[in-house]
Amino acid sequence: MIRLENVNKEFARGSNAVRNLTLDIPGGQTCVLIGPSGCGKTTTLRMINRLTDPDTGRILIDGQDTSSVDPAKLRLKMGYVIQHTGLFPHMTVGDNVGTVPRLWEWDKARIKARVEELLLLVGLDPKEYRDRYPHQLSGGQRQRVGFARALGADPPILLMDEPFGAVDRITRERLQQEFIHIQRSMRKTVVFVTHDIDEAVMVGDRICLLQMQAQIAQYDTPEAILTKPASDYVAEFLGRERLVRRMSVVQIDTRTLDHPAVGPAPDEPRVPVKSTLTEAFAAALSSPTESAAIFDGERYVGTFTAKSLLESLRRAAADGGGNGAAGI
Repeated sequence: MIRLENVNKEFARGSNAVRNLTLDIPGGQTCVLIGPSGCGKTTTLRMINRLTDPDTGRILIDGQDTSSVDPAKLRLKMGYVIQHTGLFPHMTVGDNVGTVPRLWEWDKARIKARVEELLLLVGLDPKEYRDRYPHQLSGGQRQRVGFARALGADPPILLMDEPFGAVDRITRERLQQEFIHIQRSMRKTVVFVTHDIDEAVMVGDRICLLQMQAQIAQYDTPEAILTKPASDYVAEFLGRERLVRRMSVVQIDTRTLDHPAVGPAPDEPRVPVKSTLTEAFAAALSSPTESAAIFDGERYVGTFTAKSLLESLRRAAADGGGNGAAGI
């Protein structure tokens, strides 16, 4: 767990990047910091690993005040991923990924095995990529290597500062999915900075939406923020596409499904019951019947239609969340 207590950071000319910020980040979750440019997101992130020290207040990791820990030792226990990867250009991919294990003085065989394990984890064949140099990689491949390097010594905490911001949209979406898949299996404590609300909704377990000077406008799950914005500021930040974003996090509500007497049509696409409304609606649109058969394993649950979509959204708003799993 990471806790920030009454943290303040002031820069030249008396401007406060962070003013009296108190924030608890649960262990094993991805907390996304998002807000307008200059609101203090990156400053907050950099204070966690002491690349920047707070002027006042405390930052605690599992109850230990980080000001009592040597900064270099503290950073060795945290993975750090930035937008342009920061790979060492004179080092091979394998040497970059093995940077922190070398600093921990692991033996060569253990480092080699770890490098191969991590390259496979991020979807890069070690035989093909281990001996390449960063300039021989695409932007997306460099981001993957940067992520692998951050995981080098299996740190409990990952700090990610707009890690996918420098690549094209398609590559960014692939990297986001890769991150989600890895995080589901590893359950690191992740602090993730982004300016993109769609990315925040996709990767975050919790979203901390900041105003200027790192004042918390709302700190909650993506479902709760999208369904019940705490203020006009939050609603405006989410934008007009909030309905579309809600669809991407709200699951099918089985209470809204149709139950035809004859069961599902043979040409209806099958969709798992735990799918989001976006996934179910996309499947329904691809069907001649404009509907999709919802299954829980091999058990037919009901048929999803446009009416199911609207009713699921209404129920999610009424419930104040996006679980949508009632009635299963």
